[in-house]
Amino acid sequence: MNEKWITDWIPSKRFPMYTRSNVGEIMPNPCSPLGWDLVWGTGVAFGWMDGHFRWGSSASDEINNDQPDFIGCFGGYIYLNMSLIRLVGERSPGLSAQQMDDILLGSHPDVIPHTPHPDDDRPELEEKIEATMGWIMTANEEPQELMEDRKKVLDLRDGRPDLKTISNKDLVDRARSITSYVREFFEPYYVYGTASAVGPGLLGQVCAEIDPSLSGRLISGLDGIDSVPMTEDIWELSRLEETSPEFLENFESFLKEHGCRGPGEWDAGNPTWEVDSNPVTAAIDAMRKVDEDFSPSSKQAQATADRLAAEEQARAALAGNDEALELLETGLRVSKIFVPTRERTKLTQMMAIHEVRLPICELGNRMTNEGHLKEPNDIFLLLNDELDGFLEDPASFTETILQRRKDFELLSSLEEPFIVNGEVASISEWSKKTTSVKPVQVGEILTGLSGCPGEITGRARVITDPGDPRGLEQGEILIAPITDPAWTPLFIPAGGVVVDVGAPMSHSVIVSREFGIPCVVSVHQAAERIPDGALIRVDGNSGTVTIIELP
Repeated sequence: MNEKWITDWIPSKRFPMYTRSNVGEIMPNPCSPLGWDLVWGTGVAFGWMDGHFRWGSSASDEINNDQPDFIGCFGGYIYLNMSLIRLVGERSPGLSAQQMDDILLGSHPDVIPHTPHPDDDRPELEEKIEATMGWIMTANEEPQELMEDRKKVLDLRDGRPDLKTISNKDLVDRARSITSYVREFFEPYYVYGTASAVGPGLLGQVCAEIDPSLSGRLISGLDGIDSVPMTEDIWELSRLEETSPEFLENFESFLKEHGCRGPGEWDAGNPTWEVDSNPVTAAIDAMRKVDEDFSPSSKQAQATADRLAAEEQARAALAGNDEALELLETGLRVSKIFVPTRERTKLTQMMAIHEVRLPICELGNRMTNEGHLKEPNDIFLLLNDELDGFLEDPASFTETILQRRKDFELLSSLEEPFIVNGEVASISEWSKKTTSVKPVQVGEILTGLSGCPGEITGRARVITDPGDPRGLEQGEILIAPITDPAWTPLFIPAGGVVVDVGAPMSHSVIVSREFGIPCVVSVHQAAERIPDGALIRVDGNSGTVTIIELP
């Protein structure tokens, strides 16, 4: 294959450092070419730019407005621009580039030290950031714009034409027409996703000298998390006989309501539940074995009760310290408003991406039935500007698609650089992904980040595919390489959760706290090193996993 992939961008010269940290959690594999073109390159990248402008961390005169610098695509893999993330730290009161490094990069050996740039100092932007923080700190209710955006995307879904009957050209036009919505909805996703960290940060600050584990308990069981209704619906389906008319009717309604969710949902080229319902069927089957006291509503009620108890404990510990009490109450109020907004804005975005996915999937099915494609998903190996030519003469793209399939599979087998700084190594220089890891030993303590407080000792169950949760028994500890909303149903039977990757406000953390499940994230190679059946202790307070016994 060529030394560059067909969707690759050129790294920014002004902001040269990129990282796979964080984005590797939601996009562990290369992005499909059409998924990049219709969603990321023309939608997400520009929405990200709009979000930074709105937050105040960047200005249009320092950014490439044609190919926004905030993300990049190298070797098909999506990267975050670490230089710009550092700049957010430099321009935000009370933060620094080093703190941003500590959050996203830790002590990774490939990190290039931050070098200040003369143009970093922008007093007018610092003032705008302070105004944004003032808005967050004084908010009293969820902003109306989130419900307005949700109504827009619901109208898009409800106004979807009958994809089975419209022309091939209309299918392509339909997918292209959604790109502007992807951009529009990503702006608030960036703003409110970033705002979601403010309340927990305040609570962490005020609880540091009382009891550090309190801060996690104070944001558990908050309600309003958009992954929860989906899980509750799966639970209700698991209580019904699989062949009953009621189950079949409710399952159809479930797919209409939640069909945009699924593994790797950020890539339009990945089949979600409405395209392939087998993974959610497997999740329903796994939940049939779970007792009533493990139900989502039961777990959430317990988490809520613990949060309320933690609030009283914190207030009692801070009695007489008016300044600390005020900070506590501000942190509680801001968390209750903005922690749910990260999931709220993300679901709106996923629904828009799904409206891109469905017409292209229908086109792929048609072209496969007509013999022009080997399999429907091959349609996503095309680029946006090739679609019109493909509709006119599908046969002329046969060899191109076959070669791209081989190249795409090769990219998926390569170990992408964790850090890119100014120049991207040729793909031929990338090494193959390795599978050899050092097994854990009895007594070994693996260190990660605290996701949800609490401790539990139990048997490890390694699951690498949310669509194949076989073997996960009630009360076992779920060990996963990554998680996204498609994994949420597996949190219900789990007594604890350990994830290879993750950050303080990542999906696994938010869901674990909502259900009160001890959770540790960012445990490097946990899913490869910890064997099935190992007896382990998960300490969500300290962010550690201790190996007690090997199977």
